[in-house]
Amino acid sequence: MTRFYKPVGARLGDTIPFFWDGVFHVFFLKRFADDTHDRVETDWCHISTTDFVEFEDHGVAIPRGTASDPDFSAATGSVVRVGDEFHAYYTGFRKWDGSSEGRHQTVLRARSTDLVAWTKDPGFALVSDEKHFNADEWRDPFVFFDTDAQRYRMLVASQTLTGPSLRRGASVLAESETTDSWTIDPEPFWAPGIFSMHECPDLFRMGDWWYLVYSTLTDRTVTRYRMSRSLEGPWVSPADDELDGLGLYAAKTISDGDRRYLVGWGTNNIAGQDGAGWLWGGNLIVHELVQEADGTLSVRQPEITRAVQESRAESRIPIAATQVGSAHEFATTTLLQMPHAGLVDLTLSAEPETKAFGIELRATAERDHGYSVTFEPELRRVVVDRLDRFGADRPYDIRPYSGATQVRLNVEFDGELYLIYINGEQAITLRGYDRTGTELGVFASEGEIVVSDAELIVTQKDEEVQR
Repeated sequence: MTRFYKPVGARLGDTIPFFWDGVFHVFFLKRFADDTHDRVETDWCHISTTDFVEFEDHGVAIPRGTASDPDFSAATGSVVRVGDEFHAYYTGFRKWDGSSEGRHQTVLRARSTDLVAWTKDPGFALVSDEKHFNADEWRDPFVFFDTDAQRYRMLVASQTLTGPSLRRGASVLAESETTDSWTIDPEPFWAPGIFSMHECPDLFRMGDWWYLVYSTLTDRTVTRYRMSRSLEGPWVSPADDELDGLGLYAAKTISDGDRRYLVGWGTNNIAGQDGAGWLWGGNLIVHELVQEADGTLSVRQPEITRAVQESRAESRIPIAATQVGSAHEFATTTLLQMPHAGLVDLTLSAEPETKAFGIELRATAERDHGYSVTFEPELRRVVVDRLDRFGADRPYDIRPYSGATQVRLNVEFDGELYLIYINGEQAITLRGYDRTGTELGVFASEGEIVVSDAELIVTQKDEEVQR
């Protein structure tokens, strides 16, 4: 896979995206594991791209240390330009036996002049302020230069020492004028008492707004955001604060000065089975972020990746307008046979009071295998599910949506991965392992829909792809 990059014999974990001199650099945590085995420790690895479709592999950037080093696992951080150098701030996980002896997590640093060759800085270590924050939860440093304050600032994911145990998440601020020494603010930058951790923090300004992006583990494993007119807050939650659903995690952002992208990883399941447990790491997923008039963020298909894929299309197949459904029944019809990879664009227009409608992906003719994306206008929600789910099993995901009876869908798929973009506002990442079916269908339940402006763009027919 290229668009959905995944290292051979491993999973792509937390990303550290950085733009420099016309190139998107994506550093990532490489976990040497497949869907049946797992090595917890990670190295920083490095790929680069100009379009998020084709990547150059630069190999290991920052290797993990030995069992006696503070970075037995080299984990998430950020890259910043400092003078004539690049500095990578990263989390060092010490080899830990589960006891309270020794510090489990430390912020460390490496330096580079070209973003490819990195040298660890043995004289640098930033540990937690144990009087105010949890010493064993101190990770994912995000460093940026604050032009207003004319100093470097660092956000660290940590926890406060009091409060309900699953609500102690704190984004902690440290500051430095030269990056040689850092002062930790004893007052949390943001600690709302809602989540257990604010993992993989990212902070950026767009227009008049600041945005704080982070990922959560407790109630839902998703990437969220808050917005504020200033760094001092207050940090306001939009009505829908998720930038994708349960299929994407640990996403951070990157900008080329014109557009901003959300870069994270699509989750895997144990043993490559639908409905099995969640695995850390997977494939690279990239969305585009767009600021709306009210400051909220929309998530849409990146134009940069779309243009490359269209230029390489094997064929383009128009899909005839279709009407499906009746007032009191369920009806489904097949629009096309899905190739291994491609793009599908279509508009679904439902009659008023239609109970539910949507699309079916890689469905069998009997609709006993495959996946569905169901819009329920009256409930203002979209449900992502398996066609063969039964009884008490949970749907893959349930997300809010506007409740509109007309939706424009841009669906991108490659093998078992699907990205569903809704009205240029929302994104849903889905991994579906079942390849029994090949049909893409549309359906209506207790109502009627019309399919229009529909097209299939085939980017790969052959199912045998180079891994």
